[in-house]
Amino acid sequence: MRGIAALLVVAYHLQFGARSLLPFEAATPFFRTGYLWVDLFFILSGFVISYSSRLDERAPYDGAQIRSFMVARFARIYPLHVFALAVLVVVVLGEHAVTVLAHKPLKDGDIFSAGSLLNLAEQAFLLNAWGFTGRIGWNIPSWSISAEWVAYMLFPLLAAFIARWRRASLATLGMLALAFYAWIGATTTVLDIVKGVALLRCLAGFGLGMILYTQRHRFAALGDLTLGLLQAAGAVVALAPMILGLNDVFAIPGFFLLVAATWTDRGWLATPLRTRPLHWLGDISYSVYLNHLWILSAWHFVSTPVLHRLALPPMLDRAIVILGAYALVLIVSAVTYRMVELPAREAIVTAYRRRRAAPASSSLQAENPLT
Repeated sequence: MRGIAALLVVAYHLQFGARSLLPFEAATPFFRTGYLWVDLFFILSGFVISYSSRLDERAPYDGAQIRSFMVARFARIYPLHVFALAVLVVVVLGEHAVTVLAHKPLKDGDIFSAGSLLNLAEQAFLLNAWGFTGRIGWNIPSWSISAEWVAYMLFPLLAAFIARWRRASLATLGMLALAFYAWIGATTTVLDIVKGVALLRCLAGFGLGMILYTQRHRFAALGDLTLGLLQAAGAVVALAPMILGLNDVFAIPGFFLLVAATWTDRGWLATPLRTRPLHWLGDISYSVYLNHLWILSAWHFVSTPVLHRLALPPMLDRAIVILGAYALVLIVSAVTYRMVELPAREAIVTAYRRRRAAPASSSLQAENPLT
């Protein structure tokens, strides 16, 4: 599910600056509202973090467990974030240099401005969703990683509240999430928020995921047919607002239902999701999400003048742009998953475990000088 959602976010960003659109792209607002798939990520994240941290069994967590949790989350998100941001900087500077040398007008001439550099700095430190600056630039998708880091920091506290006051805490989480969505639904109707209030956008979805985790047994008790029907209903409810151009908030119950009915790995939707290609796509989904912006930038920079010279029919031109973009995103993401994500995560977690073990070993040796 994560892999498909990540590819649809790529499709959303492929709409920007498009010279033409294929008929299925232009037929409905579906691709123009692809930012909504990030809200599915937030619900999934709240559920998966609660599941992997065994919220029901372990909370409240002690200091050592909290430190291990934060190190694991840092190792999961930060190395690739820094890598993708660094590569984007190189790509942007390269495009800038080539454009200047070719004596052509710059599409973004203020990359060296104070605002741009400040935005780059806040992004490097995962502060870009906090709203310190009003600028939105560089690796824009990383706003959600910045927001999720806040959710990770709050998770141990939320888990402690749930362990101590279960019903009241879950009810409060649910009401706060509903209040946020009701506010958006009654005002702007648009969830495309990447600064400031973006933190609430993330926490609302993350909170729903935590609530869902505590109620997961209710869905696990359902039969395969019932789960399949709920999955179909969830898909319809999630997709309808995107296809029909309705209030963005209407998609949230669909996302919630999709996660709730699919976590057991049963039902009609679970069958394709278990296939090797989609499982692999899920593995590399984080790389797809964080890499795709710099890949699209480089691809457009190289392909646009070539396709312009070829003067192909607009639909063929667009098809080449899309197919080339997806091919590059998948290939590069598969490489960074193996060469950046996994090694960096393992190195950080291993170093932390060794550091934790070192004081224990030292104290044992002090107690037994014969060792």
